[in-house]
Amino acid sequence: MATEDNFIVAIELGSSKVTAIAGRKQPDGGIQILAFAQEPSTSFIRKGRINNVSKMTQCVKNMKEKLEQKLQKSISRVYVGIGGMGMHTVGNKVVRHFDSKIEITQEMVDSMNDENRSNGMADREILESIPQEFRLGTQQQLDPVGILSENIEGHYLNIVANSSVREEIRNCFRAAGVALAEPDLPITVLAMADAMLTEPEKRSGCVFVDMGSETTSVAVYKNNILRHLAVIPLGGANINRDICSLQIEDDEAEQLKLTYGSAVVEENEKTDATITLRDGRTIRQDEFAGLVEARVEEIILNIDNQIALSQYNKSQLIGGLIITGGASHMKGIDKAFTRDTHFEKIRFVRNIRWQLRATDYPEFNRDGDCNAAIALIDKGDINCCGGTLGQPTLFPAEQEETKKEEPTGPTPEELAEQERLRKEQEAAAEAARLAAEQEEERRQQEEAKKKARKEIFSKVKRFFSNLVTEDK
Repeated sequence: MATEDNFIVAIELGSSKVTAIAGRKQPDGGIQILAFAQEPSTSFIRKGRINNVSKMTQCVKNMKEKLEQKLQKSISRVYVGIGGMGMHTVGNKVVRHFDSKIEITQEMVDSMNDENRSNGMADREILESIPQEFRLGTQQQLDPVGILSENIEGHYLNIVANSSVREEIRNCFRAAGVALAEPDLPITVLAMADAMLTEPEKRSGCVFVDMGSETTSVAVYKNNILRHLAVIPLGGANINRDICSLQIEDDEAEQLKLTYGSAVVEENEKTDATITLRDGRTIRQDEFAGLVEARVEEIILNIDNQIALSQYNKSQLIGGLIITGGASHMKGIDKAFTRDTHFEKIRFVRNIRWQLRATDYPEFNRDGDCNAAIALIDKGDINCCGGTLGQPTLFPAEQEETKKEEPTGPTPEELAEQERLRKEQEAAAEAARLAAEQEEERRQQEEAKKKARKEIFSKVKRFFSNLVTEDK
């Protein structure tokens, strides 16, 4: 097949924007960017999860059309990353006992792997399973094949998510008429970690942190193996929402955050200066900075808690913290991480390490907002080109097989059922959104009560202190 008919298409479903890229891997390891499109996603993706099926479906159709117009080639399939709130790791073990010492075979190991994958929870789906180590008597091995033993105990780390997450993505792309390149969707944060971490960092132990708009992903590595993963439902958008509580629009909140916000406010930086808003109102700069600092501290303390849950500490994670994502660009963020996690070794990564050739897009990935989609392209190995636009597909046999397997079109009853399911999904998503907002409001009210009680206690303490001083 001609070189120009070979490319990979990847789509990243972000909480602030959806990014679609068509790229071609180069012999020197670089990636040539052939077509690129982005659309805002705040109205249909919430904390990395699809909450409006019809809008998501229309976005996928728009993306495909834009890429095809640029490429002048049809797209037969795409790679789509999976992520979002609720994704985390769960440990599991599988044990085999034998009557006497026997040689461990690959078939035994595969059987144990299959048993581990079959132990999913009712409302959770195993997205990926990662063997940690195998214990054979008193020995501990990464590869047990060929060793004699009376028993074997396999330890696994399963990445799980809500059982509906993967199906929601498949349904949207199916409705948009876009095939997925692989049945098992690649996990976005792991693709990014592979693209941004060095082998020495993974081997010596490190923490990879991706600070996004509405979620923050934390992945802990040791001895080149993933040891812990969690997606925290907090990100840069939470800071913006706190600022918006001052009756400020979101776009102005983002601009003020970048101009005046700081993750750490030093004592010598506290002044009586004010910030003038667009409507003429003024707010104290130190109060604004404190608002931003409090939320950043909450996010970092949650990251630190996930590191603790991994059962590794900074003395074992010699590679330190490797931090990326739009929310990590804030002033003073390095000092905040040092203060709240006590890690001294911290590396911030803005862009992917591969050389990108994007002649038609001079500003491409300047702020690192395409890193995830680029990482997914690197993971891809199936050609996504379907042939010249408007011409028959380059995969006629595959297309015929698809026609045989799938009906020519939904019946009226099936359409009605699809509409009912769509409404149920939207209602469930709206209920989840309202519950999250109520929980956030409850938390803020509780914080306000604590602050008020603290202020009252301080006043009472000062009052009695003054009485003691007067008596003297």
